[in-house]
Amino acid sequence: MVRKIYSAVLALLVFILCGCSIVTRPPSAAAFMNSYNKEFSGHAINFAYYSGELVYRKIYDKKHDKKLSGGYDIVDSYEWNVDFSYTYFLRKSHFTVGFGIQTFTPFLQPGFVSEYFGVMGWSCMLPFGSFEDKGNWKTDGFSFTGGISVIQQLPLDENLRIGVAEHLSRNGRESRWKDSECGGGMGPTGACLGETKSILYTEVGVSAYISYKSFALEYRYGRDISENRNRFTLSLDWMFSKAKPQEKWIWR
Repeated sequence: MVRKIYSAVLALLVFILCGCSIVTRPPSAAAFMNSYNKEFSGHAINFAYYSGELVYRKIYDKKHDKKLSGGYDIVDSYEWNVDFSYTYFLRKSHFTVGFGIQTFTPFLQPGFVSEYFGVMGWSCMLPFGSFEDKGNWKTDGFSFTGGISVIQQLPLDENLRIGVAEHLSRNGRESRWKDSECGGGMGPTGACLGETKSILYTEVGVSAYISYKSFALEYRYGRDISENRNRFTLSLDWMFSKAKPQEKWIWR
């Protein structure tokens, strides 16, 4: 047990040192609920594919008066359509905490878990960064991303489970702010890398999943109420650890 606690602390330090983004999107509800079936700790690997009204655009300030933000006159937005995540869960009774990294963002995922019901929260572990808020959050420079999800689950037998979840979250997408005149004429227009900023928005949504043994397939719908966009997520989870026989799923 002590060795596993040391491993969790080491993993947390690695996540914080390796992470370089504040952008988060809702993590897997299925993986979180599966942590109830673990002896003390468990691991989850997730691949998520995003579709819908994602943002792919470049905005130019035609007057070149550098009023977009901080002296930049080009905003280049390209919303990621895939995420790779790893989460290390620790469970005690009905309480679980996960330490994870979602592509480039370290996050914390605590909550309550049981066979039939769960409540999970999540938050980026890098609370400060360069961002623009599209929602109605008065944060005064505190770049919180994260949310809360309520999960209902029905175990059909010891291997098969289905579930639904509802979430409210503050998500993010990346953009790059550039200066068209950078380089003083020594290079091509807009050649400088500029500054990466996270565009934050508020989302409400629902999801449904099916889990069989250590694998889960989840589909999620999210409504961006800051910019009036619809986004869809299809994710695949692989969860692994050593479970005690008496803690396997049982229909009661």
